Amino acid sequence: MGICTYTFFLGVTTTTTMKLWTLAEISGELATAPQISSTPGNNLITLNDKSLCHLPYVFPFTDPSGSPWNALGTYEGLAAIALAAQHLNAGDGSIVPEVAALANDTCGVKFNVAAFDTALSESIAVDQIIQITDRTNAAQAIANGGPADDANVLLRPPCVILGAMRSAVTMPTSLISGLRGFPQISPMSTSPALDDKSQYRYFARTIPNDDGTSVPLIARFNSGSGDKNTGAKDESESWGVNHLAVLYVDDAYGNAFAQGIVLAAKEMAPGMQIQTFSLAVNPDYAQIRRVIASMAESQLMYFFAILATSFDEIMTAAYNAGIAGTGKHTWLFSDGVGSEFTGRDFAVGSPLERAYRGTGTLSAQGGMPGMKAYDALVEGLRELGQSVEDKEYLNSLLPNQGITNHTDVTDSDSYLMTPGAVAAFLYDAVISAGLSACNLEMNHNTTDGSFALSGGDHYDAIVASTFEGSSGTIVFNSETGTRNPKSALFTLSNFVDDPDASTSDVVQFKSQETDVFEFGAWRSLQPFVFNSGDTIAPLDLPETEVDRNYIPAGLRAVGLTLCGVIIVLSVGFTVWTKKKEKIRIVKAAQPIFLYIIAIGTLLMGCAVIPLSLDPGVVSMEGASIACVSVPWLLACGFSMTFSALFTKTHRILTIMRNAAAFKRVKVTALDVAKPMICLLLANIITLSVWTGIDPRSSKTIVLQTNRFGKATETESICYSEHQSIFLSVLGVINLGALLVAFVEAYLARNISVELSESAYIMKAISIILLVCLMGIPVTIIAQENVSESATWCNFMVQCICQSRDLTQFLPPCPFV
Repeated sequence: MGICTYTFFLGVTTTTTMKLWTLAEISGELATAPQISSTPGNNLITLNDKSLCHLPYVFPFTDPSGSPWNALGTYEGLAAIALAAQHLNAGDGSIVPEVAALANDTCGVKFNVAAFDTALSESIAVDQIIQITDRTNAAQAIANGGPADDANVLLRPPCVILGAMRSAVTMPTSLISGLRGFPQISPMSTSPALDDKSQYRYFARTIPNDDGTSVPLIARFNSGSGDKNTGAKDESESWGVNHLAVLYVDDAYGNAFAQGIVLAAKEMAPGMQIQTFSLAVNPDYAQIRRVIASMAESQLMYFFAILATSFDEIMTAAYNAGIAGTGKHTWLFSDGVGSEFTGRDFAVGSPLERAYRGTGTLSAQGGMPGMKAYDALVEGLRELGQSVEDKEYLNSLLPNQGITNHTDVTDSDSYLMTPGAVAAFLYDAVISAGLSACNLEMNHNTTDGSFALSGGDHYDAIVASTFEGSSGTIVFNSETGTRNPKSALFTLSNFVDDPDASTSDVVQFKSQETDVFEFGAWRSLQPFVFNSGDTIAPLDLPETEVDRNYIPAGLRAVGLTLCGVIIVLSVGFTVWTKKKEKIRIVKAAQPIFLYIIAIGTLLMGCAVIPLSLDPGVVSMEGASIACVSVPWLLACGFSMTFSALFTKTHRILTIMRNAAAFKRVKVTALDVAKPMICLLLANIITLSVWTGIDPRSSKTIVLQTNRFGKATETESICYSEHQSIFLSVLGVINLGALLVAFVEAYLARNISVELSESAYIMKAISIILLVCLMGIPVTIIAQENVSESATWCNFMVQCICQSRDLTQFLPPCPFV
């Protein structure tokens, strides 16, 4: 701002380099003014015929022990309030352009600031609000002739109350302020319960509520689909977390936040499972250990903690329980963590060093570098920090003068160098209050020209206001007073090693922003480093051992060995038949049928190979091919072999019947081939239709699950939606023909032919029929057990194939 010459209130011209010069003037005016008044229904103070909007800032400046507390930037927040009031008074639009319209005393309302320390205590905050909103304080101050009394100066009736921090404190304070007709704006309280206008009549906030904060949280963990209304997509993939544990403090804020997360998950990720765990407001270590033990028993790997205190105790207990610092578990915290983890020394290898490494925090952010208004606010605060006069003025506003050693904060090198968590939200809160008050003042129309600012009118104007603030576009929900979450900025910050502050023995962590959520979608700035040191998100559940019930290697080896025996015998008997086909004994056995039997036996034996394949040894695609091939090999092999036996029997029976009647008959090759061709075609047509419209495929079915719904036992089966129909058709074709052949074989059993061939055919068909009648039902019953089903299928194939080979090829051997 440089050197300024101004005339303000007192009519005295002064030259100074002070940035907050209007506030200094108002403070001096209040201390010496002979006439100060406040009237019911008007939240403005009349000071020397001027209207003054008093802005008390109710926030924790100290902890319960009396030590300065600046975890969220309380002190920088006071500076941001003062800077906003200065800009309103002077019409300085360097951050919010709309404020420039107030230059040259266009607005008849001026603004001043006061600060109150809640000391992180709800009762202290309530007492202060009761005093601040008691209009008799101003009258009492005048009656005592003491506006110079500092306490009475601070206790002027407020125009707008700024605060509090925690929702549990804001709820009772805003209930009181609303009943007494004073608007209250919080930069940090996010409980959805504060949206209830029947209780918190004049409450507003420049930060979204927890329901709004839950949206980016769930989107980070589970959803990569983007905003369902705008269609915006995530540039960074979600972590794929379907199971989340939420630890919260059992107060109004914690309960509402946890419930908001559950509701957001139901809407955005219906399959996501949320398990909640509550802690008392001031838990002892015994309770912390009990809750952490319950969390460990849940076997969950991702945790979101809604806390404001007891971080070290909780994370120490979590480390001892094996759910923090393991490299497999991930912890995120709500914005209540502030700077608890940064700027501290942790011994290398200590429980807290291991537990805090790779954790993170999700918070609504008051802007980011690169945003014009935010950068201007940062620069404005730094200029205040470089001005001796401004720092002295800010120090004069601090509460508990002479009691609290504020210099621990105000004399540090970092003071006013960064805005902290609340400064941008507080700046925008003051600007919204100021612009709305000035708009009402400039547009009022009374006969006597006087202006009275009621709490109801002012509140309505505040929630109707919109502008580009330091924390982004300010848009309120006019019904609840809560900031629209789509107008806010959320960031995910990661706690990682600070190499500049760490040594070989001591580690300090720094917070670095890795992702930003804006316009309904996450945008990655840099990789998030997890507790393991990796940037790939860990699993959200422990690895589960799954019994897949694959065919045992021993059973597969036995089946393939016996399959090899069938192949060797089939090929061997084929070669033997070819070499011996001109011998009279072999000719009598009809070599063409022996070839067909050998080929059919070979096909059926080869079915053992795909029966031995499952996803344990081949891919799912390979297992599906095996599923399709099994009925083809079995049906075609069975029909070829069986039709050969049937044709031989039918040929013998036809000849012998005609011979007994002294008839001459000629049975040609086509005559005996007709039933064989028909049977084979019936099988091929059925198999082709089956394969064409509903082919069998390998499918994994879940037999047992754990409590997370994860499979602990599965098996792979060959599945076809209509396979029972096609198997029935194949069964009718082949078993029906088998019964007919059995009848013909029985009729031909006593026919005396060379080598008693009809008797051997009868034996083969009888064995096949017996195996089918016994084996098929047992196989169906055992189909739920892969090993038993495979064993019975192999047994049936072996019996059928060996019965045909041995009964048809061995009898001629001794005579060759």
